[in-house]
Amino acid sequence: MQAIHLQLIYDGAGPVHWDGGAGAFGLQDKEGALHAGTPGAAGAVVFDFTLQVKSLDAKAAVLTGDFAHGRPAERFLYLGWRNTTGGFAQRLKLPLFTIASAQVREALDKGTPLTATLLDHHPKATSTGANIGGARPVEWTLA
Repeated sequence: MQAIHLQLIYDGAGPVHWDGGAGAFGLQDKEGALHAGTPGAAGAVVFDFTLQVKSLDAKAAVLTGDFAHGRPAERFLYLGWRNTTGGFAQRLKLPLFTIASAQVREALDKGTPLTATLLDHHPKATSTGANIGGARPVEWTLA
């Protein structure tokens, strides 16, 4: 399988309620571990990672690897924040299934990563104080 490099930029405020610290925010792998990003411009956090290309047969690429969660046709990334107790304060699901096979081919041909930026400056919580996580749209483009 070919490897494709991806870059996710998180430009946001984090959860409304969170008591975690360094090492408690990151890209979640299949084992549940959080992988910290690196500081980016204006306070953003940059996550550089690699996935494997399982299939380019359909319109959308099927990617696999340590950070790819879900069924093949619905793959996604988890961006998570853990509290000091170890439980998640919030997890966001970011789609991978929206990446077209043509985008993957072009990225592989040019040797450049696909990149996406998640803008999240207005986090929300329920009236009971629970952070609102869930799916967030991102657009993957050639870097």
